[in-house]
Amino acid sequence: MNTSGPDHGARVERLHDLGVLDTPPERLFDALTRTACLVTAAPISLVSLVDQRRQWFKSRTGPMELSETPIEIAFCAIAIRTDELLEISDAATDPRFADNPLVTRDGVRFYAGAPIVLDDGMRMGTLCVMDHVPRALTPVQRSVLVELAAAVAQALQQRSAAERQHETLRELEQSERERVREHVRLEHMLEATRAASWEWDLRSGEIRFDDRWAGMLGYTLAELEPISIATWRDLMHAEDLANAEPFFAPSATRQSPFHMFEARMRHMLGHWVWIGWRGRVSEWLADGRPATLIGASVDVTPRKEVEQQLRESQAFLDRTGRVAGVGGWEIDVLDGTLRLSEQACRIHEIPIGSELSLRESLSYYVVEARPVLEAAVRKCMSDAREWDLELPFVTANGRKIWVRVSGAAEMQGGRARWVIGALQDISVRKRAVLALELSEKRFRSLFENSLGLICTHDLDGTILSVNRALAQSLHYPVAEIVGRPLTDFMPREHHALFEEYLARIAHAGADSGTLHLDSADGTQRVWQYHNTLDNDGDIPFVLGHAQDITDRERMQKKLKFLSTRDPLTGCYNRRFLTELEGTVDDETWGCIAIDLDHFKRVNDEFGHQRGDEVLVAMARFLDGQLRADDVVIRAGGDEFFVLVRQGDETLTAAMCERILASRALAPISFTLGSAVRRAGITLEETLARADVKLYEQRAMRRE
Repeated sequence: MNTSGPDHGARVERLHDLGVLDTPPERLFDALTRTACLVTAAPISLVSLVDQRRQWFKSRTGPMELSETPIEIAFCAIAIRTDELLEISDAATDPRFADNPLVTRDGVRFYAGAPIVLDDGMRMGTLCVMDHVPRALTPVQRSVLVELAAAVAQALQQRSAAERQHETLRELEQSERERVREHVRLEHMLEATRAASWEWDLRSGEIRFDDRWAGMLGYTLAELEPISIATWRDLMHAEDLANAEPFFAPSATRQSPFHMFEARMRHMLGHWVWIGWRGRVSEWLADGRPATLIGASVDVTPRKEVEQQLRESQAFLDRTGRVAGVGGWEIDVLDGTLRLSEQACRIHEIPIGSELSLRESLSYYVVEARPVLEAAVRKCMSDAREWDLELPFVTANGRKIWVRVSGAAEMQGGRARWVIGALQDISVRKRAVLALELSEKRFRSLFENSLGLICTHDLDGTILSVNRALAQSLHYPVAEIVGRPLTDFMPREHHALFEEYLARIAHAGADSGTLHLDSADGTQRVWQYHNTLDNDGDIPFVLGHAQDITDRERMQKKLKFLSTRDPLTGCYNRRFLTELEGTVDDETWGCIAIDLDHFKRVNDEFGHQRGDEVLVAMARFLDGQLRADDVVIRAGGDEFFVLVRQGDETLTAAMCERILASRALAPISFTLGSAVRRAGITLEETLARADVKLYEQRAMRRE
């Protein structure tokens, strides 16, 4: 894949020259990707370097387990084709990336990458951020991402320079170990590295330096004459003398034939130059004492400056990154100076590089906010207390905005040495929050005043919120409902059903049905609900809406009772027999037909009221003879049926004997007949056979 035009080969060669590929993580680059995440609120940020066949990640922040990907699926391979930032709001709808495994497999939807461009114009890769939801950066976030990519480019070049310096020193040390006596080879090496050579005769104390050594300090050898160890000591920084003592102590030299250290030396012009010293015993006396120390020196000032710059850059980025700001600032507690980053100057709308006093910086905040911020800064200086405030702010151009300002103390010797922090323009978010608060207020009013029963609960069933209508349905105050599991308000036998409901709604995202709950007044309420799962936020919750159908359920049960019961005796009627017929499947039932003897005579002689009393009494008599699962049916007139559940011939015969044995308790004499229902035969057919048996019994009695 041609990722950057006709200079692709040169670009890859330049990337390899940096010597950074496949190296371990480094704090500076990790600080830059952390800052990118903080600035853009994206979960993933990468420093991605594009090689011949892959993109390799020098730094990863966020849930990204891969250390590299093939170049064929690399977003960054597209991003480095120009010097402009590439932003993809929704990769799933972008034809260039819709089928990319990073989108289809890993769920990447949003991408923004700023090219990492070196001073020579070569593009090495990108500093990018990614998210699993579609979104877009603000202009400020795009600018920050571009600036951070520029910082990555500088860090790569500074790292490369430092590595080359280290490599030079390592090569020098290796050469010294191998052939310290081979002066020709040593001279060639010194010439190539611009190092100086020296030799110290420990027997006479004489020390010899070459012209390059004097030149490092701005002198000629003649200007330093006479040269001795005292010359060496006098030019060295007092704080570095301790590191050099092994060089000056022959007893220490005896213990270790090779020594190295770095020290500051005073230049002729008055400034300090860092010199790296390498020395080795090249000749020993017969008694084992060192005779000659030979070595080399090299000016390591450029490397030291790069290291210092890297430390300062990393410290600044780490501090601003810790407090998650866009614009950084720093107060030196000792002298009260205030340092602003470029972005902080832009927020103030003042020239880049402007310096402000603490008092001047406070003047940009509205009058009511100044005491709050000043107190926070003073408290941080005295007690190292961190703060994070959102305050109204007026820029130098008179523009009214909202800013988030946060700060923390950096300690030194147990006291605050610096106060560092971040400044961010949050005007857009603040307006959005105010609009959201208004929308929330309207929703809350609708929620509270709805006649429907509304509640929210988590996926464990704990109630998060309820409206007044729901609380009134259960006759509990709202405060006694919120925070408790819904099962606290359910009959114990319904707990398992509620667990099944939680599993269904977690899987399907919605569920409908009925719930039975115990009200504070001792009644049981029935709710018909339709609930949905909301998992757009960090913590999913269930939004529930229900209606109290207790009265409707009670009426339906009453109607069903009346439709299947004989209104006089309370026994089941023939309609119940029809409903039961559809549920018995292959069950065995004992069917007993019972007919009252001479019942017509009772009606004729004593009236229908007495006849009704006899029927009611007969129903009670039969009910008293049965088991819990058996059924009494009034078929009509003076005819009753008894259905014996799981009743085979033996059990049915036993039930008949039981009824006949208690006939003295019956209000009237009766005749019965029985049959047993088998698979494939209806209850009606079986009862008809029982009825035939009844009449056979009655006919036998007449004979």
